[in-house]
Amino acid sequence: MKITPRIAAAAVGLLLAVVPAAVAPAAVAGGGSGCDLVASPSGDDLASGLVSAPFRSVQRLVDALAPGQTGCLRAGVYQGDVRVGVGGGPGARVTLTSFPGETATVVGRFWIARGADYVTVEGLHLDGSNGDRLPSPTINANDATFSYDDVTNGHTAICFDVGSEDYGTAAGTLITHDRIHGCGRLPAGNHDHGIYVAAATGTTIEWNLIYANADRGVQLYPDAQHTTIDHNVIDGNGEGIIFSGDDGFASSGANVFDNLITNSVIRHDVESWYPAGNPVGVANVVHQNCVWGGKEGAIDTSGGGFTASGNIVANPEYVDAAAHDYRLGPTSPCVAITGDIAAAVDGATPTAQTAQRVRTRHPARRSHRHHHRGHHRHRGHHGHRGRHGHRGRHGHRGRQGHRHGASGHARGRQDD
Repeated sequence: MKITPRIAAAAVGLLLAVVPAAVAPAAVAGGGSGCDLVASPSGDDLASGLVSAPFRSVQRLVDALAPGQTGCLRAGVYQGDVRVGVGGGPGARVTLTSFPGETATVVGRFWIARGADYVTVEGLHLDGSNGDRLPSPTINANDATFSYDDVTNGHTAICFDVGSEDYGTAAGTLITHDRIHGCGRLPAGNHDHGIYVAAATGTTIEWNLIYANADRGVQLYPDAQHTTIDHNVIDGNGEGIIFSGDDGFASSGANVFDNLITNSVIRHDVESWYPAGNPVGVANVVHQNCVWGGKEGAIDTSGGGFTASGNIVANPEYVDAAAHDYRLGPTSPCVAITGDIAAAVDGATPTAQTAQRVRTRHPARRSHRHHHRGHHRHRGHHGHRGRHGHRGRHGHRGRQGHRHGASGHARGRQDD
């Protein structure tokens, strides 16, 4: 398609100018540090939690926070799973962040439990590695915000797991200005994703760098309703984004726009899958994205459940994708469509588009190779074991059991 600037000032200049840089925000001023309570690797959980007498563990800190309070972590590494069991309220959020001018790393599963609404987690390194290989962060509460975080788990499990029918659905989740990478076991087994929206309404995923995850960058399955996915770089994942459903659920109402969705290493950059006899998603739209390099092609609408329009298939000309530098070069054909997303996320000077003749191609037609694909299913968390059933397109059945890692559903299309 021919590219024309979509209100170029908004796409390249104004849009990026208003987006804050991805640096850990300082705590709100007050009490000297702006921190109501503090933890430090050299602290003591029997202490008062004040700056002069910090707690030692993240768990002790979050257990002590009241609505409207901010808990700060001094620089260092904190080992151990964290369960946030008490949240805040409208205008009185509970916030966990790094101490001003410092960066803390939390190693272990991070779980916001049912009822712990209005929690903000910002400016932290979150390494979700845990012995049970459960997802981290797991969100089973409403109005959670994760911002300016670095999220990974060293290729051991799912990273973000948003909502569960069994352990708590999630409404109003915001994931923004995060780096989400290195999630999911390798070689990829179709189970582990960067962001898994399982049972949620009104999730917003924007201004993130989502890369090098084993399976989907973002999976909407089985019951992700009214999800907004905009201004993300989604690169080098098994697949970029999938719309899906099962057991009578169908993810619907998603708005996917102004993203760079590129270089999927297993299947398409954008695709869908719904089992036979299951409802198919409605009102899922994919528009004004720059898509490129999917192993099986760019956008595959043959599975139904979404429409695609106004997208371009063009090399985004990243500065250095291998080094995960996703700023766009000056001749990138994507600048006028998406803006320079990575520059905005990282706080760098955004690229202005150089006048050029842009060469693009239309999304590739679906391959006619004979794939045997089905889905896998499992329920539960806390280390319980599950069973995975799948049926390929040609009716083959199989069973496989493994120690699963999701709070609730963790299902998706699978290659046999």
